[in-house]
Amino acid sequence: MTRSRTLTRPAVIDAASTLFATRGYRGTSMKDIAGAVGVSAPNLYNHLESKQDALVEIMNTTMDRGLIAMNRALAGVDDVSEQLFKATESIVLQFLRHPHDVTVCGTEIYCLEETNQRVIIEKRRRYTSRIMEIIENGCEQGRFATEVPRVATFVVVEMGNNAKSWFRHSGDLRDIDLAKHYGEFALRIVGDRGSLPQ
Repeated sequence: MTRSRTLTRPAVIDAASTLFATRGYRGTSMKDIAGAVGVSAPNLYNHLESKQDALVEIMNTTMDRGLIAMNRALAGVDDVSEQLFKATESIVLQFLRHPHDVTVCGTEIYCLEETNQRVIIEKRRRYTSRIMEIIENGCEQGRFATEVPRVATFVVVEMGNNAKSWFRHSGDLRDIDLAKHYGEFALRIVGDRGSLPQ
């Protein structure tokens, strides 16, 4: 059986994500994607309408997956410090477990057509707002000492990108353990009064 007969859309999207992350959206052609999955360019159109089609799916899937993961991480968690820890852990794991997707989501948003771009920007806003809400609540409760909650929010959101830049799954440290360390770092960034020396 040839690869073209068993080829699935998820496999095509995964190949596109890898290429977009390494070569950039504009530096990748439909022919490149076809070559990566072992089919001719005409056969690729059975699974993918266009590069834009792939980019939209990658970004929507990535943002939806991140929002769902954060919602699950925060479900039933009332303590603001634990919320920030869990949310940061969720962010870092998304970056470590889906590195190509999050790279594409972070670098290629302006390659989206305008309507699609607005949808993704709104999802990004919801994602970042969840962290900002936690940090602002912590400040209002007197649990966090930071005087710049907005800046702290962006630092925490970028932690996943920092971890992704150097982490290797073949190393001695498991991704879940690294994510917990970053959760502790996030608490220190906001000046969590329970985790800082008195």
